[in-house]
Amino acid sequence: MKNRITILIVLFTLVSLIASGQDIGRLSLTLTPGGALPIGDSTSYFKLGVGAGLSAGLDLASFPLLFFKADLGYSYLPIETEFGVSLISAGIGAGRNFKLLDKLTISPYAGGGYYHGTVTDGSNTSGSNLYIAGGLGVYYSLLPFFSLGLDFHYRNNLALYSGLCISLGTTFHVPLKKSDRVRIEKELPEKPQPLEKKGLPKGTMLGLGSIEFGSVFPVLFKYYDTNPVGKVVLNNWGSDSISDISVSFFVERYMNNPKKCEAPDKMKGGEEAEVELYALFTDDVLNITEGTKVSAKIVLEYTLKGKSYANEYIETLRLYNRNSLTWDDDRKAAAFVTAKDPMVLEFSKNVAGWTKGRSSRAVNANLSMAMALHEALRLYGMTYVIDPTTPFAEFSKDNLAVDFLQFPKQTLKYTAGDCDDLSILYNALLESVGIETAFITVPGHIFIAFSLDMAPDAARRSFLRADELIFRDDKTWLPVEITKVQSNFLEAWQAGAKQWRENEAREQAGFYPVHTAWQEYEPVGLPGGPAAISFPPKGEVVSAFLQEIVRFIDREIYPRVSKLQAEIRKSNNSPKYINRLGVLYAKYELTDKALVQFNKILKTQEYYPALINMGNIYYLEGQMEKALTYYERAAKKAPDNPRVLLCLARVSHELENYGLVRKSYQELKRVDPDLADQFAYLDLRGEEAARAAEMSAVKEVVLWEEE
Repeated sequence: MKNRITILIVLFTLVSLIASGQDIGRLSLTLTPGGALPIGDSTSYFKLGVGAGLSAGLDLASFPLLFFKADLGYSYLPIETEFGVSLISAGIGAGRNFKLLDKLTISPYAGGGYYHGTVTDGSNTSGSNLYIAGGLGVYYSLLPFFSLGLDFHYRNNLALYSGLCISLGTTFHVPLKKSDRVRIEKELPEKPQPLEKKGLPKGTMLGLGSIEFGSVFPVLFKYYDTNPVGKVVLNNWGSDSISDISVSFFVERYMNNPKKCEAPDKMKGGEEAEVELYALFTDDVLNITEGTKVSAKIVLEYTLKGKSYANEYIETLRLYNRNSLTWDDDRKAAAFVTAKDPMVLEFSKNVAGWTKGRSSRAVNANLSMAMALHEALRLYGMTYVIDPTTPFAEFSKDNLAVDFLQFPKQTLKYTAGDCDDLSILYNALLESVGIETAFITVPGHIFIAFSLDMAPDAARRSFLRADELIFRDDKTWLPVEITKVQSNFLEAWQAGAKQWRENEAREQAGFYPVHTAWQEYEPVGLPGGPAAISFPPKGEVVSAFLQEIVRFIDREIYPRVSKLQAEIRKSNNSPKYINRLGVLYAKYELTDKALVQFNKILKTQEYYPALINMGNIYYLEGQMEKALTYYERAAKKAPDNPRVLLCLARVSHELENYGLVRKSYQELKRVDPDLADQFAYLDLRGEEAARAAEMSAVKEVVLWEEE
């Protein structure tokens, strides 16, 4: 009896050792505690039993769907009396794996073996026989090396018992696959002496101790020219020094030439060194729409005792699809911001042309353009849709989770995207018309900001709600929650500002200017021609844009109007506050309302700030003679005032009265040199003056006088 049990244990151990010693597949060790339910005639003698099993399974690399296993088990089967039968068994079996999902596998199997049973009544009654079994395992892979599942099988211990067994399976996987590394040792073509392994000094060899690749994403193909795709460890396994070491990396079809990698020139005997692998991929990698595996060749060259050798190693490299990316560095999204894509340019340039010159001069130019593009996207039918397979909220929490991001032209084609897709598209459109952008990341979300091209101090003076802006590095940024693309622009702005304030206060907001990110992650163009864009009607886009401009002006102006009107009443119609109200209207091109306020003052007195401001209105409208009349009246009241002198010089320059220009401008340089320097074009004439005014961007700038 003891010999039989010993044989069973040796059989199980032998199969396990054979499996683990063969470098041909994967060894799986499974522990299955569970219960046994008697069926058929067995129900007359046995009750519900318990047991546990341990199996060693071998998945063959050459037959990936098949597996073989060895089983060792123990069970206790109660009988109708107070005693039971104790069983020890061992056997072998085979089965087939079916992968239903990425991590879910079902495995039908069959097998048989030998069992030995003993009655537990103290009589030492025992017996042995064969058994047969068949069943189904359902396992879910929690980790590459660990699975959990359920095992259902039928078992017939011949001449004793038959029943159904249900077990909870816990499996540990031990990789035993052969290395797919192939080393070919050969002499360099230019060297006359052939390399034969038997010709090497015994124990002397330079080779690769290990090879490790990182994740390779096609959208970052330019990045890998200066950043590693992986690394190898060089080992000098001999005692002699090796020199002239060179390592190169090559992937056929996706690289034009091997990439030379920096390696130590010499290595002493027994020394090891790590070498990073770089790759200059071609843009052919952007045609990869499904992840793939490719052969990568690593060539190791060196000199040993005056002879030159070359070893080739063939490795498997995984390339992800062109839309894949991980969020270990949020700046990577900048690689998708393709501002020069033909579809992006077609969309943005059309919108820019339709709305050019239709905004108010009081509205920041970048803000106007952002409004126009937002309204055009809304009318285009762009919608925010959460990606059910790769939601940003989930994938951004895991730095190694591979997300799916759309290129701008894909989002324009699909007219839908999640928060990262819409942020990439909106940034690309803004960048294509020269507006600098940034990504903002907060826990589980990404949105954008764009530069107003204004100094923070100027922005604080110009905008009523400065807390809805972002001030960083002497720049002013405006945040936009682009997922609200179907709302109006002001709502998207307010939502973005709220997100920024709340998360910045908790120190959990990231801010990544696209231009800075491009230095590390260059944008890449998606291959293929542009798709046709079904533009919304031009009139609808322009109308929506102008409505948004009016909405913005109303939001900015009316709280200030109410405040100034209160000051006017409180001061008993002081010209100072009436003039300020007129300037406020004038800045936002509400000209009729501005003229009412200035004329209200001038009916009773020659108040020089109101005279200057009246002249400014007519100057902007191109009525230079009328503007000159008001400036001259202002000069009688304040002849040395710098702004009066500037206004006289400017209007005289437009009227080509260069004598008065010279007189006024020379006096301005005396009383306010800095202001004179700002409008230096007044010292010039003709085309030279026009070019200087255009370069200084002050041609249409007016300085309102508020006293």
